Amino acid sequence: MTENKKDALSGLRVLDFTWVYAGPFATRQLADLGAEVIKIEPRVTGALERRFYRVTNRNGVMQSSYAMSLNRGKKSVSVDVRSKKGFSIICDLIKKSDIMISNMAPGAMKSLGFGYDDVKEINPKIIYCSISCFGQTGSYANEPGFDIIAQAASSWCGQVDPPAVAPVAIGDANAGIHAVAAILAALYYREKTNKGQEIDMSMTDCLFHLNENTGPAYLSDREIECKPGASHGGRWAMAYSPYALIKARDGLIAIAALSDLLWEKLVTNMGNGYEWLLTDPRTKELVTRMMHESAAFIHETLEEWVSTFESVHDVEKLLRDGGVPSMRVKKFDEAADAPYIREREMVVKIKQPFIGEVETYGSPFKMSETPGRVMGHAPLIGENTVDVLSNLLGIGQEEIDKLLEENVLYMEEAVTRLDEEKKRLRIK
Repeated sequence: MTENKKDALSGLRVLDFTWVYAGPFATRQLADLGAEVIKIEPRVTGALERRFYRVTNRNGVMQSSYAMSLNRGKKSVSVDVRSKKGFSIICDLIKKSDIMISNMAPGAMKSLGFGYDDVKEINPKIIYCSISCFGQTGSYANEPGFDIIAQAASSWCGQVDPPAVAPVAIGDANAGIHAVAAILAALYYREKTNKGQEIDMSMTDCLFHLNENTGPAYLSDREIECKPGASHGGRWAMAYSPYALIKARDGLIAIAALSDLLWEKLVTNMGNGYEWLLTDPRTKELVTRMMHESAAFIHETLEEWVSTFESVHDVEKLLRDGGVPSMRVKKFDEAADAPYIREREMVVKIKQPFIGEVETYGSPFKMSETPGRVMGHAPLIGENTVDVLSNLLGIGQEEIDKLLEENVLYMEEAVTRLDEEKKRLRIK
């Protein structure tokens, strides 16, 4: 689908000081759109996500599926940034970069000598993005935080009954996507003014402003009671209906009919014995169906109806054929093979050195001229150290060898076997 297409961010260089999820997730989007992403990793160990699930040993090389998913298409430079020579190398890379991004704790980059004020002295045009749990300012700025802390702080955990953590790192991923949007906006501003700027992205900020129902209602008059389940009661939305995961004999099905037309289609498909739902005062009007008082009643009625079917598959077919938005609740293995995922190339195959052909996420950026795509395999620790330093900074091989001996730079042993491995797998 994406062959012979151009890359939207081709020519942009990103200096990546990220780890775990929020930062690497953001830079993966930039890499998929064509930016050159140079990931700066600690010597020997590499970035922390390289030890996250699932780590396997193939052909004598330890690699993590978590890290491969986040870092495909990037370049890895492993350097001791605290050493004098390592610091100098980073300064030279800053001069040649358009974007610098970090999701270290507030103050960490400054302690290394790479805070925004330091970096803009080196490159005034650079766009400098920081992602953290509570942002770079405010009384909570120095509080340690991960995704679950942002979920709790922003009220996400507390809006379901019982309170629960989202099944994916919504705080990390949401902040990563917001960071990409801010970076692209800053690039546009730089095109007009020739000025770089600092971006301060808070995971908690990003989650807080996503509160859809309770938030606007409470902020507008502060009369509603904010308690677990006020918006969503676990499987059911409590602020509007029908909008719920309905329990069947052998599974769950999501049903959403938030308009008069869809409600009529749903009731029609429910058949004999349920026509009264179109005239009952509790369910006749859309405004009434969107009240807390009606939601539980409607969802209980739907569960009563769904329970009459032998299988959730039968319910799904009936409703989808009848034009009612509905979908069986799927686990990941079923979703990964679903046609709506495969047909849009959201699972693609790549060749990962020392592992072979593996599947990974495709890019969601479907664009007619510059679609996103997987740009290559995930690098080994320090895989691109020599290439970046020689081609970008003009450092000779003799000096690079010396820096390796002095433990300023690092490449894992498998890098020495990489050319042979690429030939074996026919990786360009």
